[in-house]
Amino acid sequence: MISLLAFYTLASRESKAEDVANCPTYSTVADSYRSLPNIIWSCLTTILLCTWVSLHPNVPKPVDETKLSKRERYAHKLRTFLKDQALPFVLLLVAPEWVLMWALRQRLVVEYLVRNKQAPTRRHGFFIIMGGFHKFSKVEVLAPSDPATSDPATSDPATSDPVPSDPLIGSDVEKMPTDKKSEDEHGEPNHPLDRFDVCRLVDDGRLQLPLEVEIDDKSKSDWIAKSLVLLQTLWFVVQCGARKMDHLPLTELEVVTLGYALLNFFVYVIWWDKPQKVARPIRVFCGELPERNEEQWEFMWSMEEDDWFEKLFYPLVGMQDNFADLRSLKQTPTFYSGNPPEKKWPIESMPLELFALVVTSVIGGVFGAIHLIAWSSPFPTHKMLVLWRWGSILMAAAPIPTLFFCITLLFWEFLEGVDNNFLKAIQYLIIIPLVVLSIILTFLIVPLVYVAGRVITLTIAFQTLSSLPPESFQSVQWTNLFPHI
Repeated sequence: MISLLAFYTLASRESKAEDVANCPTYSTVADSYRSLPNIIWSCLTTILLCTWVSLHPNVPKPVDETKLSKRERYAHKLRTFLKDQALPFVLLLVAPEWVLMWALRQRLVVEYLVRNKQAPTRRHGFFIIMGGFHKFSKVEVLAPSDPATSDPATSDPATSDPVPSDPLIGSDVEKMPTDKKSEDEHGEPNHPLDRFDVCRLVDDGRLQLPLEVEIDDKSKSDWIAKSLVLLQTLWFVVQCGARKMDHLPLTELEVVTLGYALLNFFVYVIWWDKPQKVARPIRVFCGELPERNEEQWEFMWSMEEDDWFEKLFYPLVGMQDNFADLRSLKQTPTFYSGNPPEKKWPIESMPLELFALVVTSVIGGVFGAIHLIAWSSPFPTHKMLVLWRWGSILMAAAPIPTLFFCITLLFWEFLEGVDNNFLKAIQYLIIIPLVVLSIILTFLIVPLVYVAGRVITLTIAFQTLSSLPPESFQSVQWTNLFPHI
């Protein structure tokens, strides 16, 4: 009997040991599931990192910080950061399509400069239009005078050394009084040089463009940071694709993050050759500038005009350069894109401004179409499902009125050159009302509808986090092998 009891006890212990061995460990469970904080963290870090790395601001205002106190220096750096980096960063988060249009307009201007041999490379073109060259006036720096030599009774005018003159500087030289130092020993900043002035100074031999490696040296681009962001974005896209392949649902916040990753990818590609976070421009001591050309006069007159509607409407569609005369400013505007030329390029029958608007609208429509991935995803309520679908449709359909506007405008220009009474009647009876209708749709209705769709999808994306289905917390184990944050 005792032997039977001993055998039974040993057998039960062995079976319990086998059960414990077969139980999943903590690490196995942790690899198979993800928590809500992990979902939010991966989405927000991907959005913020992609946005920060893709941003390439213009050159800020040059200030000689050696003349500032320690407190003033910190205040200046804070103002510069908020205005030239934080503001575009927030705008890229809130309205990435508008920043995409700004970047695209800059890229088209650069391509125009390279195509017309006004810039040797794209990097030079970007450096020109981002405010990389700033006009300075030379100011003579005189050492404090010696009383023994400055006395009029003892000084000899015949033996005194005259102040050397620079024929290139001309009237910009200011004679400083004795015993006073100049305001800026490196020169007094006047205004940034636009692409017209830079090209004419280069043609006249009064300005030499820097080498491409010298421009790269001014750029603050960090390949380590870019590599980390690339790995994080690649991991996020791969794990979203893997979840779809395994028939696991994506959270709505992950769908929104995919859209941001796509838009930032386009912005990054467009600004690929643009120097990043250049802190100081190249000082140009060129004396008097050539006479303004016709386009520069128009920009100056536009700044002086008091047309509040145009000054409010043009920036909304990315045409803020129409009111930017760099000779009248102390720094390049934050969202300056180089004053795109009015010539029809790269498509011969379409103005550059219209081409940038069409491309931006199409990419914005693709961004909205990405939200359709969650068309059949589980939502807490049917009302949220319907709102998400309608918000996605509104954003995906945004390019349609813009394309309609382009077609009617191009048809209008075609009829302008035709001398036919019947076609002229069609132009005034049909085309004009269609053009007016397309303008109202493109510049008034579509922005409001698109913003409404963005607000709806973003609101629902965060609301659904409180009631996600259990399948949303199941992870794809092999994606954890990729390095990510």
